[in-house]
Amino acid sequence: MKKFLPILFLLIITSCSKEVPLEVFPEQLVKRNGIFYLVNSTKPFTGIEVEYYENRELRWKTNYKDGKEEGLYEEYHSNGQLSRKVIYKDGLEDGLMEGYTEDGQLLFKINYKDGLEEGIYEGYHSNGQLLTKGIYKDGYPVGLYEEYYDNGQLKIKVNYKDGNEEGLIESY
Repeated sequence: MKKFLPILFLLIITSCSKEVPLEVFPEQLVKRNGIFYLVNSTKPFTGIEVEYYENRELRWKTNYKDGKEEGLYEEYHSNGQLSRKVIYKDGLEDGLMEGYTEDGQLLFKINYKDGLEEGIYEGYHSNGQLLTKGIYKDGYPVGLYEEYYDNGQLKIKVNYKDGNEEGLIESY
């Protein structure tokens, strides 16, 4: 039994010593040549940056790895409801971005790749009905774009090519 106590003690200490990510406030970071550092540091920052409202609700939270945003970014309304979320990879948006109203209603969703809009974009009216729908490629609208009234009826239809309107704009 006495032989196992030092081993048990060592296991407990090593299991409890997981490194907790450093959490800092915006004024503690400085951006140099596109890389974030702690003020007066030469090592790129790895950790979490947070900001709070005066009512102590979280305003936003973002993760950094080697001085660049990496992973989930979350932004909140002052009532604590999620406002926006997006994934970062190597300092650029790279994944689904979603926006929400103060009561939690989805406002929009769009995919990003390497910091540019890529794929289907959808925007929504406050009643949940589709407001806009379009497609992005390399950050530019392409193909069919549609806009709808809050009752779900089609309002406008237009085609895009290389980010520019092409052809007739149909209004209803």
